[in-house]
Amino acid sequence: MIPPRRSRVVVADDSTVAREGIAAIVAGELGYALCGLATDQGTTSELVEKHQPDLLVIEPFFGHHDGIFIVKQLATRFPGTRILAVSRQPEEIYAERALRAGASGYWMKTGTREKLIHAIRTVLAGELYVSPQVALRAVHQIVEHSARHPNASKLTDRELQVLALTGAGFGTSRIAQELGISPRTVETYHEHIKLKLGYRDADALHHGAREWSELNHRT
Repeated sequence: MIPPRRSRVVVADDSTVAREGIAAIVAGELGYALCGLATDQGTTSELVEKHQPDLLVIEPFFGHHDGIFIVKQLATRFPGTRILAVSRQPEEIYAERALRAGASGYWMKTGTREKLIHAIRTVLAGELYVSPQVALRAVHQIVEHSARHPNASKLTDRELQVLALTGAGFGTSRIAQELGISPRTVETYHEHIKLKLGYRDADALHHGAREWSELNHRT
């Protein structure tokens, strides 16, 4: 049998301690292929262009640069590379902005090693990662503005929570984890939401949930 290809990762951070610590986790504990280490934006772009990694783990706030702008530039230039922002900047201010700029996750450097590992695995699995606190705030925003969807009143509170997390980009397993329910139960809620809101299939549900989430965050 051909062994599965190891995920390729580039780590970018202007802090030596953070950069080498994350690299040790990526290559040592997770066993991924570490393509390179960057200390500035220019080197980051060069490494990503050269190696086309699956994941870029980056502290976007190099020096006094605009970290959100850097994320947006990288996400636009390298759409095949998922971005996990790891930062000392407060997530309540920057997490949502980073995701809207194109990142797939935001991890605070005050978090635990276990949470970082979980964030890396979540993003590589194609899902979004934010802390439970940020996810909960997103749910509250959707629930408080539920009347903006013409058929939102048909949804139960739990269905509304599932729709909110779906719109935030969370997959079935992550929604189950956040709400303390089984993945099968999440799938059942998805079926109920499709019927009540008139979505013909899973793609339409996810598209509609994202549009609704964006509308709620713009207003």
